[in-house]
Amino acid sequence: MTVQSLSRHPAGAASLPAALGTLLASSDVVSLHLPLTPQTRGLIGRAELALMRPGSILLNTSRGGIVDEQALADALRNPAHPPAAAAVDTFVHEHAAFTSPLFGLPNALLTPHVAGMTRRAMAEAAIRCADNIAALLADRPDGVPVVAP
Repeated sequence: MTVQSLSRHPAGAASLPAALGTLLASSDVVSLHLPLTPQTRGLIGRAELALMRPGSILLNTSRGGIVDEQALADALRNPAHPPAAAAVDTFVHEHAAFTSPLFGLPNALLTPHVAGMTRRAMAEAAIRCADNIAALLADRPDGVPVVAP
Protein backbone atom coordinates (compact mmCIF):
# COMPACT_ATOMS: atom_id res chain seq x y z
CA MET A 1 0.00 0.00 0.00
CA THR A 2 1.20 3.49 -0.75
CA VAL A 3 0.73 5.82 2.21
CA GLN A 4 0.35 9.53 1.61
CA SER A 5 0.08 12.28 4.16
CA LEU A 6 -0.57 15.97 4.30
CA SER A 7 0.92 17.69 7.29
CA ARG A 8 2.20 20.99 8.56
CA HIS A 9 5.09 18.94 9.97
CA PRO A 10 5.93 16.12 7.51
CA ALA A 11 7.17 12.92 9.14
CA GLY A 12 9.15 11.84 6.10
CA ALA A 13 7.84 8.26 5.98
CA ALA A 14 4.96 8.96 3.63
CA SER A 15 4.86 10.63 0.25
CA LEU A 16 3.37 14.11 0.29
CA PRO A 17 0.76 15.20 -2.25
CA ALA A 18 0.74 18.82 -3.35
CA ALA A 19 -2.58 19.67 -1.66
CA LEU A 20 -5.62 18.29 0.11
CA GLY A 21 -7.53 17.95 -3.17
CA THR A 22 -4.74 15.84 -4.65
CA LEU A 23 -4.70 13.62 -1.56
CA LEU A 24 -8.48 13.12 -1.63
CA ALA A 25 -8.53 12.37 -5.36
CA SER A 26 -5.75 9.79 -5.12
CA SER A 27 -6.64 7.90 -1.92
CA ASP A 28 -8.82 4.85 -1.35
CA VAL A 29 -8.93 5.51 2.40
CA VAL A 30 -8.68 8.95 3.99
CA SER A 31 -8.03 8.93 7.73
CA LEU A 32 -8.14 12.26 9.56
CA HIS A 33 -5.81 12.95 12.50
CA LEU A 34 -5.74 16.63 13.33
CA PRO A 35 -6.96 19.07 15.96
CA LEU A 36 -10.07 21.19 15.58
CA THR A 37 -8.91 24.75 14.99
CA PRO A 38 -10.40 27.70 13.11
CA GLN A 39 -8.33 26.53 10.10
CA THR A 40 -9.52 22.90 10.23
CA ARG A 41 -13.20 23.49 11.06
CA GLY A 42 -15.20 22.33 8.03
CA LEU A 43 -12.04 21.10 6.28
CA ILE A 44 -13.99 18.25 4.68
CA GLY A 45 -17.23 19.52 3.16
CA ARG A 46 -19.27 18.93 0.01
CA ALA A 47 -16.53 20.08 -2.37
CA GLU A 48 -13.87 17.91 -0.73
CA LEU A 49 -16.15 14.85 -0.60
CA ALA A 50 -16.84 15.28 -4.32
CA LEU A 51 -13.09 15.06 -4.97
CA MET A 52 -12.75 11.66 -3.31
CA ARG A 53 -12.25 8.53 -5.38
CA PRO A 54 -15.30 6.38 -6.18
CA GLY A 55 -15.60 3.64 -3.56
CA SER A 56 -13.32 5.43 -1.10
CA ILE A 57 -13.69 5.41 2.68
CA LEU A 58 -13.45 8.36 5.07
CA LEU A 59 -12.33 7.84 8.67
CA ASN A 60 -12.67 10.64 11.21
CA THR A 61 -11.24 9.82 14.61
CA SER A 62 -9.91 13.29 15.31
CA ARG A 63 -12.53 15.91 16.21
CA GLY A 64 -16.13 16.74 15.38
CA GLY A 65 -16.47 19.83 13.22
CA ILE A 66 -13.63 18.91 10.88
CA VAL A 67 -16.06 17.00 8.65
CA ASP A 68 -19.40 18.50 7.67
CA GLU A 69 -21.64 15.68 8.93
CA GLN A 70 -24.63 16.70 6.82
CA ALA A 71 -22.51 16.82 3.65
CA LEU A 72 -21.05 13.40 4.48
CA ALA A 73 -24.51 11.94 5.16
CA ASP A 74 -25.79 13.33 1.85
CA ALA A 75 -22.79 11.89 0.00
CA LEU A 76 -23.24 8.45 1.61
CA ARG A 77 -26.94 8.40 0.67
CA ASN A 78 -26.12 9.14 -2.97
CA PRO A 79 -24.66 6.09 -4.76
CA ALA A 80 -23.33 8.38 -7.51
CA HIS A 81 -21.19 10.24 -4.96
CA PRO A 82 -17.61 9.04 -4.46
CA PRO A 83 -17.31 7.93 -0.81
CA ALA A 84 -18.74 4.45 -0.33
CA ALA A 85 -18.45 4.39 3.46
CA ALA A 86 -17.36 6.30 6.53
CA ALA A 87 -16.29 5.47 10.07
CA VAL A 88 -16.69 8.26 12.61
CA ASP A 89 -16.11 8.37 16.35
CA THR A 90 -16.33 12.10 16.95
CA PHE A 91 -19.22 14.41 16.24
CA VAL A 92 -20.09 18.10 16.32
CA HIS A 93 -22.64 17.49 19.09
CA GLU A 94 -21.63 14.83 21.58
CA HIS A 95 -24.27 14.57 24.27
CA ALA A 96 -27.02 12.28 25.50
CA ALA A 97 -29.43 13.30 22.72
CA PHE A 98 -27.35 12.01 19.81
CA THR A 99 -28.62 13.65 16.62
CA SER A 100 -25.98 13.19 13.91
CA PRO A 101 -27.34 13.05 10.34
CA LEU A 102 -25.07 10.01 9.91
CA PHE A 103 -27.14 7.96 12.38
CA GLY A 104 -28.90 5.02 10.77
CA LEU A 105 -26.93 5.01 7.50
CA PRO A 106 -25.87 1.44 6.66
CA ASN A 107 -22.56 2.60 5.20
CA ALA A 108 -21.60 4.72 8.23
CA LEU A 109 -19.95 3.08 11.22
CA LEU A 110 -20.48 5.32 14.26
CA THR A 111 -18.73 4.66 17.56
CA PRO A 112 -18.07 6.66 20.73
CA HIS A 113 -14.82 8.65 20.92
CA VAL A 114 -13.18 6.46 23.55
CA ALA A 115 -9.91 5.25 22.05
CA GLY A 116 -7.97 6.52 25.05
CA MET A 117 -10.29 4.85 27.55
CA THR A 118 -8.18 1.77 28.23
CA ARG A 119 -7.89 0.38 31.76
CA ARG A 120 -4.32 1.61 31.98
CA ALA A 121 -5.21 5.13 30.75
CA MET A 122 -8.15 5.39 33.13
CA ALA A 123 -6.05 4.19 36.09
CA GLU A 124 -3.33 6.72 35.24
CA ALA A 125 -5.91 9.52 34.98
CA ALA A 126 -7.39 8.56 38.36
CA ILE A 127 -3.95 8.55 40.00
CA ARG A 128 -3.10 11.95 38.52
CA CYS A 129 -6.41 13.36 39.67
CA ALA A 130 -5.86 12.02 43.20
CA ASP A 131 -2.30 13.42 43.22
CA ASN A 132 -3.60 16.84 42.15
CA ILE A 133 -6.28 16.85 44.86
CA ALA A 134 -3.71 15.78 47.48
CA ALA A 135 -1.38 18.59 46.38
CA LEU A 136 -4.18 21.15 46.69
CA LEU A 137 -5.24 19.88 50.12
CA ALA A 138 -1.62 19.99 51.29
CA ASP A 139 -1.35 23.58 50.05
CA ARG A 140 1.24 22.59 47.43
CA PRO A 141 0.05 24.51 44.32
CA ASP A 142 3.41 23.72 42.69
CA GLY A 143 2.26 20.07 42.62
CA VAL A 144 -0.79 20.89 40.51
CA PRO A 145 -0.35 21.28 36.74
CA VAL A 146 -1.62 24.63 35.48
CA VAL A 147 -2.38 25.37 31.85
CA ALA A 148 -0.92 28.70 30.82
CA PRO A 149 -3.38 31.18 29.23
